[in-house]
Amino acid sequence: MGQRRKVTGLDLRHLARELLSLEGKILKKVYMLDDGVFSLVFYPEVDGSRELLIDLSGFVFLTDLKWPKPQSPPSFIMALRKHLEGRRFTEISQIGVERILRLSFGDMQLVVELFGGGNLILVRDGRILLPLRRAEFKGRSIRPGEIYRPPAGPGVELDPEDRDAILASLREGVEGKLPLWKVLMGSFGVGPPYTDEISHLMGVDLRSPLPEISVSLDELADLIHSFLNRETEPVVYVQGEDVVNFSAFPLHHLQTERRSTPSLSRAIQLYYTAKRSSYEEDPRIRSLEVEIERQEALKGEYAGRAEEYRSIGDLIYMHLAEVDEALRKARSGILSPPIVSIDRKSGKIVLNLDGREIQLDMLKSATENASEYYGRAKKYREKYERIDAAILSLKEKLNRLRSEAEERASRKSPTKRRKLRWYERFRWFYTSGGFLVVGGRDAQTNAEIVSKYLDESDLFFHVDMPGGSVVVLKLGGREPDEASVNQAATAAGVFSRAWREGLTSVDVYYVRGSQVSKHAPSGLYLPKGSFYITGKRNYVRVKLEVCVGFQETPDGIKLTAAPPGAPFLHSVCLRPGSTGKEEAAKVLKNMLESWLQENIKIRGNSEPPAEPVEVSVDDIVRALPPGKVTIVE
Repeated sequence: MGQRRKVTGLDLRHLARELLSLEGKILKKVYMLDDGVFSLVFYPEVDGSRELLIDLSGFVFLTDLKWPKPQSPPSFIMALRKHLEGRRFTEISQIGVERILRLSFGDMQLVVELFGGGNLILVRDGRILLPLRRAEFKGRSIRPGEIYRPPAGPGVELDPEDRDAILASLREGVEGKLPLWKVLMGSFGVGPPYTDEISHLMGVDLRSPLPEISVSLDELADLIHSFLNRETEPVVYVQGEDVVNFSAFPLHHLQTERRSTPSLSRAIQLYYTAKRSSYEEDPRIRSLEVEIERQEALKGEYAGRAEEYRSIGDLIYMHLAEVDEALRKARSGILSPPIVSIDRKSGKIVLNLDGREIQLDMLKSATENASEYYGRAKKYREKYERIDAAILSLKEKLNRLRSEAEERASRKSPTKRRKLRWYERFRWFYTSGGFLVVGGRDAQTNAEIVSKYLDESDLFFHVDMPGGSVVVLKLGGREPDEASVNQAATAAGVFSRAWREGLTSVDVYYVRGSQVSKHAPSGLYLPKGSFYITGKRNYVRVKLEVCVGFQETPDGIKLTAAPPGAPFLHSVCLRPGSTGKEEAAKVLKNMLESWLQENIKIRGNSEPPAEPVEVSVDDIVRALPPGKVTIVE
């Protein structure tokens, strides 16, 4: 695979304008996806995208894909989360035309440097608070407590909207007799493929010193100013179905098929994901490929040698008498056909048999010479067979490494983000009677369920003690069956303080939605997060037990938690116990994934689901009750 092009300073200028749409959003989470690759998750989303992906090797873009998140964040990410999560994104700016972005969160700035290996630097009030990488440069120190300074250079100070400033910078390049490409990249952030477009449009050689180019500085300044300030019209360039390049606006010198994209972020994303090879980064794989190529060549050489020596042996036997006579003459010093030459010092003669010259030992008989050639052929056949086995072993190792690399890549590869149903923000499951049950996760979501999603005919469930999830059985005009009522009641008991306190059973009441109010009658006080219930309450004694597994939904197979009896494809059940949620989630993940691998593709006659079924520790923890657990074998 060829060298990937990176985001240039010109790209960043166009991208920064596009990313203004993030201003006012809340930074929800920060992740480190891979070495030097970060994800900033914002809320609410922008045009279906909520993650800003930063790859310090040279890429930034707003992505609508879902990127796999690691389970254990490094200390740098934990520190970033402490300082930035929950903050409002206030401003984005580029430093000059350099490959440096400043993401502002009030008095905090996250500086993204996309050069020299890249860096991510948290700055507060102008001073470095937390750098990903510490470094020392002439006139610049990247260490906590130091004032943040970008690297010195003409591209840092340039105002890209000032055409006269661009012209003045070009004149400085003339005085320094710098080549055109160096001025374009260093002073204006115009790297490939934009440099090639300038060369194409103006008919100039990028390697020419600036004083020697055939166009005026005014014309060049106008073109550079246009590139930096024109309207963004992002495109990607494709060969077949492969995205091979992108640009902030159409470039005429690129002759491959061009396709418009709705945003520059989308263009960068298409190029970035297309160029992520499944095993290009593993040097062992390339080393094995080279060794196999060498061994294959050697195998061909050995096969050729074995065939050559066998054919010489056959040729001697076909002319056995003639060869014996020639050997007798050679020992007597007679040089006559078929003898071509005699070397008495080495004891070798060369004969011409059927137009082919072969070397023989004149002290041996024809039969002995033939046997010697057959012996050589045998040795090369044996070498050939040994090398064949060695190649087979190397190929098995190569396939194993490729498989491991592809598995690693698949874990890191993004997937298309699925639009969540409204109820997936809450606890939810489907009952055996086909009814949807939703439950709150905290006081805020409890209140939201009652105010937005509780219809008068629905059933409202709550544990008969303070501190529990509001659970609603959505009836949709139907009458509930007894099993569905019991499952919803059990959920209300499970997702309550009763589980945290280690109880084995608890009382739960339920009423119609029309009996529930968020406001108490005049003269009565209702604590925050509480509800006022009128009329008769129905009570159910429930056993505290819950299962985590997969349910079939209108959108495919999904992970959820529900009481025993709910319609699972597969589940693992839990009771209150002594195992922490994180530890239990890791065990559950292995159990559920094992079932998926064995069953999901062969279940009945159905095809695998269109959306991949994902099982993460975080998702399982999110589904578990509020307290320690015991896995029921």
